[in-house]
Amino acid sequence: MGGSRGGSSRGFVGSPMCHCGEFVVVRVAKTVKNKGKQLWGCPNYKRTRNEEFQGCNIFKWRNEDNVDDAGSTIARQRRKINSLEKCVIGYQKREKMLTWMLCFMGFINIILLCILFKSP
Repeated sequence: MGGSRGGSSRGFVGSPMCHCGEFVVVRVAKTVKNKGKQLWGCPNYKRTRNEEFQGCNIFKWRNEDNVDDAGSTIARQRRKINSLEKCVIGYQKREKMLTWMLCFMGFINIILLCILFKSP
């Protein structure tokens, strides 16, 4: 299957490299049956007609990228957001407590200064 070389460095989900050790690229199929359909492929596949090295021939249709991965990515991001929101709430509580402690310490310092300056 021939295709035009794309410039993307994004690869398969979980395995962005082909068997040649390079990032797979987006290609476009030119066959009658699959004309215009995008696929992930080896960047070394059929570089020129005269070269003997044709790459590792790895390919995967782009629309076959695990559709479930989108759902799992969203779920993972929601869990991360919830975790971060809990951290923010914890930090807000800590900030509030530290603010009250600072006010209390300031009040104690004022009282001590008043006592210190009233002494003969």
